[in-house]
Amino acid sequence: MVKEAFLVMCREKGYSREHLDLFMEALEFSQTVLGDKKRLSGDSFFEHNCRTAMILVENNAEPETIVAGLLNGVLKHKGSREILERFGSERVELLHGVEDISTVKSKNIQLEADALRKILLTTLKDVRVILVKLAAKIDNLKTIAALPSKDQKRIAEEVLEIYAPLAYRLGLEKMRVALENLAFRIVNPRKYEEISKFLEESQEQRQKNIEQAMSIIKEKAAGSIPILAVKGRPKHVYSIYRKMKSRGVRLNKQYDLLGIRLIVPEEKDCYNLLGLLHEIFEPIEDRLKDYISNPKHNFYRSIHTGVKLPSGSILEIQIRTPEMDELAEEGIAAHWKYKGVKSDTFFDKKLAWLKALLQMQKGDENKEFLETVKVDIFGDKLHCYTPKGDVKELPQNATLLDFAYAVHEHVGNQAIAGRVNGKFVSLKHKLKTGDIVEVLTNKNQRPRRGWIKIVQSAKARQRIRRSLREFEKLPAFHYRRLKPLVKDEQNLLVNSEEFPNAMCILAKCCRALPGDDIVGLLTKRRVVSVHREDCRDALKEEERWTSVVWKETFNQKIKFFILASERSGLLADLLHTIANAGFEVKEAKAKLIDSAVAECSFQVVPRDLEQLQELVKRVGKVKGLRKIYFE
Repeated sequence: MVKEAFLVMCREKGYSREHLDLFMEALEFSQTVLGDKKRLSGDSFFEHNCRTAMILVENNAEPETIVAGLLNGVLKHKGSREILERFGSERVELLHGVEDISTVKSKNIQLEADALRKILLTTLKDVRVILVKLAAKIDNLKTIAALPSKDQKRIAEEVLEIYAPLAYRLGLEKMRVALENLAFRIVNPRKYEEISKFLEESQEQRQKNIEQAMSIIKEKAAGSIPILAVKGRPKHVYSIYRKMKSRGVRLNKQYDLLGIRLIVPEEKDCYNLLGLLHEIFEPIEDRLKDYISNPKHNFYRSIHTGVKLPSGSILEIQIRTPEMDELAEEGIAAHWKYKGVKSDTFFDKKLAWLKALLQMQKGDENKEFLETVKVDIFGDKLHCYTPKGDVKELPQNATLLDFAYAVHEHVGNQAIAGRVNGKFVSLKHKLKTGDIVEVLTNKNQRPRRGWIKIVQSAKARQRIRRSLREFEKLPAFHYRRLKPLVKDEQNLLVNSEEFPNAMCILAKCCRALPGDDIVGLLTKRRVVSVHREDCRDALKEEERWTSVVWKETFNQKIKFFILASERSGLLADLLHTIANAGFEVKEAKAKLIDSAVAECSFQVVPRDLEQLQELVKRVGKVKGLRKIYFE
């Protein structure tokens, strides 16, 4: 029965006649070898392989991976030579790869570290091995009831610690959700049932709110922005549980249980639709995330936003193109349909994080390696920025010192302090997502043993240990903490070299823009008022002029405002223009000043002055723009 169901699914998914013939041959061979080999659950290993292959088909895996799923386990009963003659060397290597990582034991630290290392090594050698392993794990969790409860819990915890995070890092969203929900049901059945029951009971009201929102969106978008598809985003149980724990918010108070996904034809339509949504509904503070201009490290791309519906409910919305959607759902499993598996730089980039880990773990003790893997691969991530706008990914609770080592080993070794969002902080300062971080260094500084306790990133710990070995024969170096020369929140855009401690503020009379010729007027309050050179107010006070210059780089989010004639699609046009200039928008707001004029405000992280000037130039061409100015 399962054999026929597998073949029907393959036909529905559009696999070719040639591929179907290959699957039939693998099915017959697998049934001959494994059909009479029983599992503890009572079914045969052949039936298990058929279900594993169906999971791979659901995720649009390429044909070679599906064959490996069908033949998984035959190497124990048949020699490699026979399989090699029938199916070729590539498939035999895949089967060996799956066998190599089938011995993970989470309770024995030696085996655990070795097994994790094998998972990583085989992933680098051929990522398809992991796809087969993940699909087999999903079926194992569905048929786990035959095992003692203690073993069930051990396997489920192993899935949550190792396999589900691997699926996430490879962009395999469907597999990740299945693994997490199945495992969580075993680890915490009471909480699983509580959340599932709540979702079931509130389903009718949530659906009514979504239908109301979609009716408004379709009406407003008609004729201007084509919406190809609307997908409900069923909140998965384990995700809700994690948010309950991290936020400390009860289940009935969770604000993001409503979610939809809007599919549009092109990237520019994503920004156009985002602008329209923020015009129709009230945007929720800090819920806008632009993963198109700043993709996640697993190459996930989409725009996320949160809006308040007329009913008062909060709706989470994801906006993406069809290709973004397929790669988000199926990750590398589906990518073969676009470019093929072999010699594809997509895979090299996708697994760059893995290569870095493997390089780092050489020579480590097992325990140290395990610590490296579990923190860096399986922990949650922060994203912080350099003053030039480059993003750095760090573990949760990362410190300024972690950031310094993420920039470069020499920067970390010589770090003494830093500025976070313009505020002077110590090396122990804990960072938050969105922080702009500037590291201060001293060429005489050397790493200390105590630094190992400060950092959270295994990469930083490795480099500190290496540097300590290099310098351990030298006497200890001590340093005094620097006193900040500039007070917090000063000099966002402009510096006064003559009065470095003075605050430079853009004068409202002429609203100088980046790149304009400027002068400063020193006031009695130790504030430099910055004017354009041709400003009438400044020309009257020429004897009080002082030299000021635009900063070349910035260590703050920069906020600017736009006044424009009110029209439908204004915010969408502005967002699209800003994104095309290479900026990630951290905040976007719009309000009516009167019936004909709208004020929009944006927060961005500029790379340098030149990029900011390019932004002003592009925004100046938007239809209906009246004025642009900075805080």
